[in-house]
Amino acid sequence: MLRAWPRVALLATVCAVAAGCNEDLVGGAACPALCPGTSLVVTDTVLDAVVFDTVLTGTPSLGGEGSLVLSARGDTVDTRVVFRFDSLPTRITRNGGDSAITAIDSAYLLLRLDPAASKISAPVRIDLFDVDTTASDTLTSSLLPLFRDDRLLGGSTIDTNQVKDSLRVYFTNARLLSRITGPGRLRVGLRVTSARAATLSLGSSDNGDDALLKFDPVPSDTAIKEIAVLLRSNTPTDNAEVRTDLQDYMVIAKAPPMPDAEVLSIGGLPARRSFLRFVVPPRILDSATVLRATLLLTQRPNRSIDARDSVLILPQVVTAGEEVTDFPRAAALLSLFPVDTIRVAPGDSGVRQVEVAAALRQWTSVGNTFRQQRALVIRSNAEGQSPFDAHFFSLRAPAALRPRLRVSYSLRTSFGVP
Repeated sequence: MLRAWPRVALLATVCAVAAGCNEDLVGGAACPALCPGTSLVVTDTVLDAVVFDTVLTGTPSLGGEGSLVLSARGDTVDTRVVFRFDSLPTRITRNGGDSAITAIDSAYLLLRLDPAASKISAPVRIDLFDVDTTASDTLTSSLLPLFRDDRLLGGSTIDTNQVKDSLRVYFTNARLLSRITGPGRLRVGLRVTSARAATLSLGSSDNGDDALLKFDPVPSDTAIKEIAVLLRSNTPTDNAEVRTDLQDYMVIAKAPPMPDAEVLSIGGLPARRSFLRFVVPPRILDSATVLRATLLLTQRPNRSIDARDSVLILPQVVTAGEEVTDFPRAAALLSLFPVDTIRVAPGDSGVRQVEVAAALRQWTSVGNTFRQQRALVIRSNAEGQSPFDAHFFSLRAPAALRPRLRVSYSLRTSFGVP
């Protein structure tokens, strides 16, 4: 009998709450019924809500990469890296006086390395080339011909057990000295070769992991310590932000071709992101409470590079207003955090589900004074830092494969006495 008391008390509480909803109650077996119309009716529907999609490139900008990919994967991927040291020391203080640098020793490039993102299964050779030129050295067509034997500045062979948090690549001392006593600047290009596919993830100045140039300026005097030279770019002279970005950057010599038009590409090199614009019926955004919203994307297998590796996909809300009609610009104006994340292998297939209810709620809450675009950008978390590329069918694909939106919602109701 004692254990029955809590259930009686709970029943009385429920009846009391129900009585507070409406004065005109209908009796029931246990207590008066809850207020008429308070039952939750959930509607689940699948919509062809994506009305426009496209693939965009150009992000990150040249030199804006979070890391620098130095890779050689046969006929599939070949990426190089350029470092600019546009201000080389030509004189040192010695014995209380000023002295020109006329000889150097132990010259090397100190590189920051991310071992987790680097993959080598055989020794690799990193060669250093003089890529300084009067031509536009941010153009691949101008740079690639400079990676040739007569411009070789040095290099080192790296074994698999040397892939740690940093590594040294050595210059031929006389070659580097000619840059110090000559133009007084060094623009060095790195190329990796190996008997097997190799990828090295190098630190970038964009993330504070700058490369350093180090050398002994007076080999005959052990009291003189080695000099460390910082990255610096003196061009372009009219844009400080771009000048800073170009302290180091990646050059894509070879990469898989762009997929066909029926595919939304996410990731890859050069980096690609997909832009999707939605039209959601007003009965859902204006007159209902969205309980769940799922973007359904059908993945098409991409087995060109490491099909079983994974790519983390980030869908982000576009915060640009409807007046921004330039898609690349709109795709750069994004919410700070993704609305969801999913991890896929490029070689997988089938329907992938991306939860986007937060996006629909944001579109609902935007005031009348600002008409926000109802759009999402889907990008890779390693954008511009990885060759892995996930493919999804676009609006140009057959109807059954196109992006769709599944929404569960309930119509908004008011409770209590009218």
